[in-house]
Amino acid sequence: MTEKSRFVCINCGHRVKELFKKYSNSLKTTQCVRKQTKCVCIKLYFGFSILQEKCHQITDKYIEFEEFIILIDALLLDSFAFRHIIYNGEFKIYWKVSLVVLLLESFALCRQKLSDPSQTDVHIHEKGFYTYALQNIGDYLLMTLLLLMITATLSIEWMKKMGVRNFTLIIFKVVLISNLSKFFLLPILVWRNNTTVFGRSLHHLLVMGHHLCSLVLAYEAVGATKKVFRWWAFTLVVLAFILKETTRHFVALLLEDNFT
Repeated sequence: MTEKSRFVCINCGHRVKELFKKYSNSLKTTQCVRKQTKCVCIKLYFGFSILQEKCHQITDKYIEFEEFIILIDALLLDSFAFRHIIYNGEFKIYWKVSLVVLLLESFALCRQKLSDPSQTDVHIHEKGFYTYALQNIGDYLLMTLLLLMITATLSIEWMKKMGVRNFTLIIFKVVLISNLSKFFLLPILVWRNNTTVFGRSLHHLLVMGHHLCSLVLAYEAVGATKKVFRWWAFTLVVLAFILKETTRHFVALLLEDNFT
């Protein structure tokens, strides 16, 4: 991807040259506007072109926001925030946040499998934590692979245009952002002993539902598929999520004997 087409408008997804202009000591956000009266943007889908005009809105309002605010908007399933994080923002902080989420989810799964964590041997607890951490990494990679296959099937031209390296990195960012939903596992860790098995199961189900919605919306924010095929993409993403969760539970059953 060239430097000229690095950024996107978070409102319409069109490529833009810059997000702001610098005047002396001040910065001014740019708008997604046409350079000429009859200028239009061209998007390639499945080998043919579709002409679309730009939206004439502020290209990216989030460049003036703190990262914490952007993170909250992402947790609230804001597609604009997803698009900013994936294309326009510095992803360095989100790598760190994703690592924290990975450790949090691994610890939550480890405690969930132990009937009484306080009475469990320390080395067994530690072994389970590292095992589930590796399992979660495998889940991330599997989900990335499935989304790569879906996108390559529905929009091979977009993949070629982006380049394999950038294409893979964008999809991996989608997976990491969707996993921010796992932050909501924290309450069940704190109040685990003050709730019932049904309550814990319901909480986990709600977190998984939020995770699925986040995955679908983050994938949609990338704009990899044509609008006509959007529902096909959504359906395939949901099926990929179900396949990933089925694989996850199968692997968990194989590992369960190690902690009982």
